[in-house]
Amino acid sequence: MIDRAAVSEAFRRTLAEATGRPCGLGKLPLVEGQPAEMPYLVLYPQGGPVGGAPLADASEDSELLYQVSAVAARTDQAEWMADRVRRAVLERTATGGWRWPIDVPGADVWARELRGDAGTDDAGPAAAVVSYPQRFCLTASG
Repeated sequence: MIDRAAVSEAFRRTLAEATGRPCGLGKLPLVEGQPAEMPYLVLYPQGGPVGGAPLADASEDSELLYQVSAVAARTDQAEWMADRVRRAVLERTATGGWRWPIDVPGADVWARELRGDAGTDDAGPAAAVVSYPQRFCLTASG
């Protein structure tokens, strides 16, 4: 069985490392026990089907959906963070491997897909926060 919590934590670590900004799992990230300064990311697990292994195969497959929200003070910051997130999730090396692996013990995250890009969402000119949500599907085998 593929443990969702292990995939979520590995994905959170990859996003933080690849973007160079803090990433919280379902909440505001903390840096040394204090709320992170903007821009930052919040990763939200969204569910997804988990299939049992077929009779002749010992591996099971999971399609795990996630929302990654870039949170920033300005639209240009939010777009910059969203660009970094897309690169972290989808960019490949010259040999075809993932530039930023998502290392999950006992599972192989072998496919990634951008399923939705909502663009920036702010509350008008007086808003102090701009968010940019994107939805990704990770396919893993265990």
